Amino acid sequence: MKATKFLYWLLAILGFQMQSCAEEEETREEYGCPHIRFKEFKTNGIVQDKNGNKIQNAEVNLKINAIIESSDSISTSNDTFNIPVQTTVSDKNGFYEIVHNVKGDKYDYEIITNKEGYESDTIRKEVKSEKGGDENIKIDITLKKKIKDRYESN
Repeated sequence: MKATKFLYWLLAILGFQMQSCAEEEETREEYGCPHIRFKEFKTNGIVQDKNGNKIQNAEVNLKINAIIESSDSISTSNDTFNIPVQTTVSDKNGFYEIVHNVKGDKYDYEIITNKEGYESDTIRKEVKSEKGGDENIKIDITLKKKIKDRYESN
């Protein structure tokens, strides 16, 4: 009899806990909630040189750290999640696009671009999340041509 009452009590508590899980994007996920909703992000832009000429076949590597902020009446804390590096290549118009699913309040972007004949470039950018909906982040890249080594023999 005591085990049955305990089971009813436990199920009632768990039921109330599950009701605290909200579907709205503005609310935080609660302990015990069954899922985390991810947002679809598109990071895109144009790879070009300093004269505005579009650069084809430039390798674009995107690394994102998603930061989830949580606070209570005592303190605020941040959890950082590293998203695996994604790579793409710019098309004939210099356009690149990477689609990724992440969840966070702000994101630290690191974009490393390589192209033979050009100096590698690294762009770091912090982006705060907009509430609701999917997001597009536009980051244009300007590469500098490599200067030939003056000791190189022709």
